[in-house]
Amino acid sequence: MSQPLAMIGEAILEVIGLNPQGIDEDGSATWAGLPVFDDDVFWQPTAGGEKTITLRLACRPHVMGGLDQYEALKRARDAREPVDFIRMIGSSAEYQGRVGVRRVGRQERKLAPDGRGWQQEFSCELIVLGRNSEGGGF
Repeated sequence: MSQPLAMIGEAILEVIGLNPQGIDEDGSATWAGLPVFDDDVFWQPTAGGEKTITLRLACRPHVMGGLDQYEALKRARDAREPVDFIRMIGSSAEYQGRVGVRRVGRQERKLAPDGRGWQQEFSCELIVLGRNSEGGGF
């Protein structure tokens, strides 16, 4: 086992294996607007919007695997159950919260003679679940 970088449910993302190449975060909020008096709009926050985390991952399965972790991400997606997201920051682990695995995709590059790609790239979209999801929270 090499150095772990993150964990999503049972899937361990590490330096050698299924390796994170980048992480994108996106979020929104809902604001209701109503024109008042001199046509200036009065804005009121009404709800938190969706928050997502998209991971770009890669592995070379002929060298050190990584496909077992990909299968673990697919199991979490297919189970449709919240999982924990833990990320290594420096020398400590930080709990990122409960997430749902919404989407997992794979692209194979440079096919080997056995039919499997030497280089595989993955994308994984997580939806951040709020404090009302199974008691998990921030």
